[in-house]
Amino acid sequence: MAPSYPKENSTLKVLIVDDNDSNIATIKGLLKFEGYTILTATNGTMALELAESAVPDLILLDVKMPGMDGFEVCRRLKSSKETYQIPIIFLTVLSQTSDIVKGLEIGAEDYVSKPFKPAELLARVRVHLQLKEAKDELRRNNLELEAKNDELSLLNATKDKLLSIISHDLKAPMGTLKEILDFIMTNYDDLDHQKLHESLENIRDSIESSYTLVENLLFWARNQRGDMLFQPKMNSIKKIVDDSIKLMTASAAAKKIHLLSEIQADEPAFFDSNMLSVVMRNLTNNAIKFTREGGHVSISVKKASEDPENSILIEVKDDGVGMSHEDARMIFKNGAFTSPSISGYGQGSGLGLKLCREFVEKNGGKIWAESSPGKGSTFRFTLQRKEC
Repeated sequence: MAPSYPKENSTLKVLIVDDNDSNIATIKGLLKFEGYTILTATNGTMALELAESAVPDLILLDVKMPGMDGFEVCRRLKSSKETYQIPIIFLTVLSQTSDIVKGLEIGAEDYVSKPFKPAELLARVRVHLQLKEAKDELRRNNLELEAKNDELSLLNATKDKLLSIISHDLKAPMGTLKEILDFIMTNYDDLDHQKLHESLENIRDSIESSYTLVENLLFWARNQRGDMLFQPKMNSIKKIVDDSIKLMTASAAAKKIHLLSEIQADEPAFFDSNMLSVVMRNLTNNAIKFTREGGHVSISVKKASEDPENSILIEVKDDGVGMSHEDARMIFKNGAFTSPSISGYGQGSGLGLKLCREFVEKNGGKIWAESSPGKGSTFRFTLQRKEC
């Protein structure tokens, strides 16, 4: 007859709880041959500690034990979020139906009467371990399905927001562009040089507005999908600000706005340069947009008053139309795709400011705004001065 060898079930753990060492030895011998990892406890307190620390796949639990009996152990295990899913088989000499029902009612999966038959005990252990593995697999599949559903919901929400922004914000500048071009084509022979120049400026403004929106949409979509690389390192703030001013000089000049940097010395900080470039372009563009002709927009950098050793403060300040204190307080709070409606300037998607908030927070900073109607706005954000 060929020799028998233990089976490979070593990843499965069975906790035996019995105050009788002889019973533990017998059961342990049976289960070890099946290849299970065996844990043992001789009282209820020890069983609870082991169940929580080792989290076995199955518990064989004696009912009659001094001190804390099996019913109380079962009740406590099933009331704990760490152990409630562990299946329990009662080992009992009790034969009354009421005792068996009591055990099942408080959460036990099964029972085996003492003296037990080895084949019966092994069969029940196998069945409940298989059931637990099946439940665990189902739970994992459900979690994966929930994660995929959440991802799908996010993608759908992103798509809806994109479509909403495109239909609303792109439609307006494109409509304006069409109207101006229609006007020029219809009245070309009658237009003097000044009127033609004004029309071309309006065309440029519409195209610039559309380009900024499309650029923000692409950045936002990449960030939502997790496709945007995050590569923070020690970088020059002055370079980012200077580059932003160069890009916005034409827009500022068209409105005769004085756009200047008040940075006296370079302040290095720890950030992702691509993300911060997006932040600076949007804040600068926003300041120019809401500043009247002939106004001023300035950018400054200094040590943050709250934590000067570790943080720096960047300010983008304008003397434009401003907004209410409530709008300034809420503009970065609700995460909505809507910027405040300002008389004469309409209402935008707020996507640029949403990007600013997401990118500043990604780089470990905070962003906020202060403003008063008719007195301009100041947008502030912080960055870390040292590598995190």
